[in-house]
Amino acid sequence: ALDERDTEFAEGVRKAIFIFAHIPARIEPREVPRLVREVDQAVLVRALAAPDEADAAAAEFILANLSQRMADGLREEREALGRVRAKDVEAALTEVVGAIRRLQESGQITLKMPQDED
Repeated sequence: ALDERDTEFAEGVRKAIFIFAHIPARIEPREVPRLVREVDQAVLVRALAAPDEADAAAAEFILANLSQRMADGLREEREALGRVRAKDVEAALTEVVGAIRRLQESGQITLKMPQDED
């Protein structure tokens, strides 16, 4: 409905919204290590345990862009967690997104703009 009222504003909102699932499309692979350093490891491990398919794809993108040793260690920690409560996963995802926003605001990373769907 927003597109019908104000197309330009709707496009701006779509570009401004950023969720964990957007990581593969909006963050350069070379910037993943910087993100990982910014987030507490326990929080990161909970975020990597996200069961949602899109969030799980983002988690695999993060792991794929780390050193093999670090990625394997994070995978082991994730497996050791077992089942994580949904609210704990959601809080971790929010914290990771917050870290990305802080890095962006400080100029340490640049988010890629979403591609037009045309």
